[in-house]
Amino acid sequence: MEVFVLYDNFSFILRNFGLNYVESHFWGLFIGFCVWLALFLLQGFGIWKMAQNRGMDKKGLAFVPFVNFLYMGKLAGDCYFFSQKVKKMGLFVMLAQIVATLFSLSLIAAISYLCVVEGVPSVDEYGIPYWSSSGVSGKIEQFYNIGAGFTFGISILSILQLIYEVLLLILTIGLFKKYAPKNYFLLAVLGIIFPMSRYIVTFCLRNKPAIDYEAYMRARREEIAREYQQRYGNQYGTNYGNPYGNPYGAPYGQQPMPPQKPAEPFDEFGKEPREDKPFEEFGDENVTEKPNDGDFFE
Repeated sequence: MEVFVLYDNFSFILRNFGLNYVESHFWGLFIGFCVWLALFLLQGFGIWKMAQNRGMDKKGLAFVPFVNFLYMGKLAGDCYFFSQKVKKMGLFVMLAQIVATLFSLSLIAAISYLCVVEGVPSVDEYGIPYWSSSGVSGKIEQFYNIGAGFTFGISILSILQLIYEVLLLILTIGLFKKYAPKNYFLLAVLGIIFPMSRYIVTFCLRNKPAIDYEAYMRARREEIAREYQQRYGNQYGTNYGNPYGNPYGAPYGQQPMPPQKPAEPFDEFGKEPREDKPFEEFGDENVTEKPNDGDFFE
């Protein structure tokens, strides 16, 4: 499957350098195969080293095409798809790769036949080659156009590739969880977007020890809890970093305040007599002489 992707990319680049369609086809196929072989051996050595570090037998399967995914599945263990445990994910990836690779090789064989028998094709404004041939060549050209998506716009190869890449993503997530738990999802997605990176990452992780991801996550949660307790527990003086965890009256780790008697709501109107008089400005000191009853009628 990856061979077809590399071939397609390299043949497109070579056409931009001035090679005709036939020349770019065969040179792209040769370069793509060589690059894939180098990457495959790189990945195989990485898988082989991982298996050796874990004491697994039959390490030579890491260098067998298709079967190497079975070995990757054995290294990854149980994988998960939307919280559902999936066993033997390597087997599903191997079957999907076999189907996609056989269809890819049939397309390569078809266009190779057309390049040899019919020669250099014409290219339309969208860069799609056509020979306008009849007979056997016409049937082969029709098969190639349908398989590559030039007829109906939907490529059969792209559908097979999508199924293969989804299964491969699940498998690589399970594998990278054991060897790169901090960045496993990023590395797995990167391996789908840029397929060459998956081979390189697998090789680079060959000497990493395999870990239990669930145990790793429990340890991380405990570490975060300790850091949180140390940071906020010292700040507030509580056992759990909670500013309201102490007894009443001591929200910040202080000693509780002694109970206070509530103030009387009308203590200003208490029983103590007032020294001032409400009408003292009208008192006796303002009256010079006291009138008598007789003076009123005089």
